[in-house]
Amino acid sequence: MNRILFALSLTAVISLGGTANAQWPPYPTANVPRTADGEPDLTAPTPRTGWGTPDLSGIWDRFGGFGQAEQNADAAGPTGAPPDATFFDLGANIEGGLPYRPWARELMEQRVADGMKDNPDANCLPMGHMQLHLHPQPRKIVQQENLIVMIWEGNQGLRQIFLDGRPSPDNDPQPWWYGYSIGHWEGDTLVVETTHLRDGGWLDVNGSPLTDQGRIIERFTRDNYGHMIVDVTIIDDTAYTEPFTVRVEHGIMLDTNLIEFICNENEKSTRYFDP
Repeated sequence: MNRILFALSLTAVISLGGTANAQWPPYPTANVPRTADGEPDLTAPTPRTGWGTPDLSGIWDRFGGFGQAEQNADAAGPTGAPPDATFFDLGANIEGGLPYRPWARELMEQRVADGMKDNPDANCLPMGHMQLHLHPQPRKIVQQENLIVMIWEGNQGLRQIFLDGRPSPDNDPQPWWYGYSIGHWEGDTLVVETTHLRDGGWLDVNGSPLTDQGRIIERFTRDNYGHMIVDVTIIDDTAYTEPFTVRVEHGIMLDTNLIEFICNENEKSTRYFDP
């Protein structure tokens, strides 16, 4: 499947995502701050949990940074902020692009030449963190004091972030699609480190690789009621000459829910792949 066909199939997914409210009747989100005229006040202060941390709970969707850099006039973001991540090419807004090692660039270029046919998203397999953060389908965060669960509509992803003080495992009996994530709070920012990832990962649609030696550091900051910033640092000395950081922004979604997205038992598109 070439890029044009991939884009068309992705557009169909986006269109289906717009029908979320048609699947179940809308149910009002609780405790939404309101303006004087009764509209949701998305700039209201960040809600907090009963144990004092910012409350990241809710249904979120990314905004901005979907296409290439030229499609996002504010791609650079505020002065000093990391460059915005983009869905097809994660490094589109990084000067000089991603710092690939030669073999990693060659692999990415081969994946593109093959029409991205092995992209996990195209094969109903679990997507990597960056594709999930940038995917047009939403995600739900369920927060407890010692655990955060992220439910991704895209390919029905499910991820756990442990906040109970445990260390990262010191062995690797079974690498995980989503890795092993442990987190802690630095002020009002949740810092999450993920290790023990499967080899052969895809950071973006083009196929920028992530190896099983890679680490991902995410910094989640909900700066007001309706907005959350996630700065993501990729550290993988096997594939890249230096770490790099990109930013993803998320907006709250109200009065809705996730669509059940199960495709692995009926995946037939790969028979039509023709790079």
